[in-house]
This record gives sequence, C-alpha cells and structure tokens, in this order.
Amino acid sequence: MLPTSGMSLALFRAIVNHQVPLSIGGGIGQSRTVMLLFRKAHLGEVSVSVWPKKLKELWRQKNILVLE
Repeated sequence: MLPTSGMSLALFRAIVNHQVPLSIGGGIGQSRTVMLLFRKAHLGEVSVSVWPKKLKELWRQKNILVLE
C-alpha cells in the first residue's frame, strides 16, 4: 500500500524517475547488527576502515583486533 501524503508521493515519483537513490548509505545498522551477532566490542572488528596507530595499539592491549 502506497502512502497518500503529497510529500510521500513526491518521494516515490523521484525514486521511479531515478532522481534519488533507493536508499541512503545502504549500510545503516548492518555493522551494528553484525557486532551483536558476533559479540564484538568495536565497530572495527566487523567493518574495514583506516584507524590511527595509537588507537590500534590501545585496542590491541584489550585484545580487540580491528580490520584494516
């Protein structure tokens, strides 16, 4: 069932006409869900990023190994 408000219809038209993407980011919540499922303490354990050397050393001392 489609929403009936004018703003919602305008959004659906923009999606259909390829004026806006279907989603923004696409990864909202996915990393946090994986952290929960794998019982990880830090986002870096499930998501690749660039981490400052000092932080990697601090996490390593706590047995948190981040992905690079």
